[in-house]
Amino acid sequence: MTQETGLSRLEMYSDKSPEKSLDCPSYVAKPGADLFGMISENGKVTYLNEAIRIDKTFVEETQKGRPAEERFRFSGKCIQHGCHQWEDGKCGLIQKVIQLHQNPPSAFIQHCAIRHTCRWYAQEKELACANCSEVFRNSEMVFLQSL
Repeated sequence: MTQETGLSRLEMYSDKSPEKSLDCPSYVAKPGADLFGMISENGKVTYLNEAIRIDKTFVEETQKGRPAEERFRFSGKCIQHGCHQWEDGKCGLIQKVIQLHQNPPSAFIQHCAIRHTCRWYAQEKELACANCSEVFRNSEMVFLQSL
């Protein structure tokens, strides 16, 4: 086990390592992504009991209206260094979300179908969950428009 990561060398270079199997909870609508929430009228996420793997037909149908990412929450494989949100060896987006919303962790955490593989939960635990329901993929645009 390495002291830095707490992972064995085998885990570090395996696609099956805990770090490589985490999902990004702010993913795009594309075939193979998992739908795990819907954006309600108040702008908060309502989580599904189980994630649903989406296909090409779903993507095509949902792109006919507003962008699917403004109506649903999707997850997919976290690409780590391949993402512009990756900073200092972790996802920087959840840090920005927490700083923006500042919701404290609660004794009650909503059910979430992807928590066991969620990058944000792996990094920030209940603090990520407390702020996650405020997020939809294009929410930064809404925030900027409100200024």
